[in-house]
Amino acid sequence: MNKSERGRNQRGRNHPSRRQVVQAEQLAAVGWRTLHLVDADNLLGDPNCTDAAHIRSVFDAYRTAASYAAGDQVVVATGCNSRHVLSVELAWPGACHRRRPGPDGADMALLEESEWAASVGRFRRVVIGSGDRIFLAALDLLRAADIAVDVVSRRRSLSSALALRAIGSVQFLPEPA
Repeated sequence: MNKSERGRNQRGRNHPSRRQVVQAEQLAAVGWRTLHLVDADNLLGDPNCTDAAHIRSVFDAYRTAASYAAGDQVVVATGCNSRHVLSVELAWPGACHRRRPGPDGADMALLEESEWAASVGRFRRVVIGSGDRIFLAALDLLRAADIAVDVVSRRRSLSSALALRAIGSVQFLPEPA
């Protein structure tokens, strides 16, 4: 192995998350677990949305884009609007739901989950379901822990900084008709 090959293989620099979205089937074949951190307010584009059909369609599109597989762990975070929270929880009943008040409440709850995921060593892949710039910290922390990170976002809500840092690992939800 020459010097350049050694450099590429050190500290996960050639990790799949740096080149392409990793397929759930590939990871499941080697026993990897996946964690989905879903910012419902960001993916829906409206922190007050209560339209059950719209919420279900966005979550279905997310699951497809993120290569969601049975057995994946999911954390969905929202603000505290009670009708919105209930609609979101009913749309994905098997997920762990977090509610936090404030303009970045859902983001902060998911950042705490990403810190936990980086520290416990149970996950080989994390999918961030948001385009918010605040998730740069999660992306960096998880990659430093040698965890593959993918991002699923609406095209118009993906921050340019997150897009640059996650290049090659971003999937977009389809735009509403």
